[in-house]
Order: sequence, then C-alpha cells, then structure tokens
Amino acid sequence: MTSLHPNSALQKSVLDRIIPPVADLPGAGGLGIENELERMSTEHHKFSDILFSAIESIQSRLGEDTVTVENLNKAISGFESVEPIPFALLLELVYLAYYSDPRVHNRIGWKTGPLQPEGHPLPPWEESILAKVKNRAPFWTEVD
Repeated sequence: MTSLHPNSALQKSVLDRIIPPVADLPGAGGLGIENELERMSTEHHKFSDILFSAIESIQSRLGEDTVTVENLNKAISGFESVEPIPFALLLELVYLAYYSDPRVHNRIGWKTGPLQPEGHPLPPWEESILAKVKNRAPFWTEVD
C-alpha cells in the first residue's frame, strides 16, 4: 500500500502550504519529493501512514468546499488543533524530505555531500603522537 494520498492535487496543495514556493524554487508540493516521502513513510515506523491520514483528515475538513488558500488554511489549522501529534509528524516528514533535496541545499547555500575532504580542514597528522604506544611491549598473547 502506498503512503501517498490518491488525491494528488490536494496533497500537492497541502505540501505547498507547509513549505510554499519561493522565487525560483518550488514548494514542497511542486518539488517532486513524493518518492522521498514514500521512502521515509515505509522505512521509518513513526512516519508510516502519516501523510495519507493527514491528507484524509484535511480532505474531510474541506468537505465539498472549493480548495482555496483560505479554505485549505482553515482545514490544515483544524487538523493541527484536533490532531497535534500527527500534525507535528507530518511537518517533520515534509521538512526532512524537502530539506534533504540537493536543489534546496543549493538555494539556501547549504554544502551538500560529505564534510571531508572538502569540509573542515584537519591539521596534518603528527606521527609522534604514537611514539609512546609504539615503544610499549605487546600486552596480548601471540597465537600461532
């Protein structure tokens, strides 16, 4: 079973309300992070079914109303008020997926990739640090 909601238009709108587009960068709904949301929802128990159930809850609060920014904000606020723990998990899931994307890293100036060898410079290795240890007799028993 997928953890994504079948109403992908509503899901996209909700994600874009959580993290809206800015300048040249799409919001969470337009960035194409569905695969990451799905992966995290299936690999991390605390996130399982959270996206689907959150969109379901928001959709039920919308009822037959047209999806406008105002109506969507009310529905999301209602979900947050009534279900604060699932709402917090939804935020965490969306933030983790969104801010893990290299395009977001580039936009905010975050250095993507491993910290070394291009990260914090390490001082040159000082071999003399091991001098005392090298001079000690072995404390283990040799086995043939």
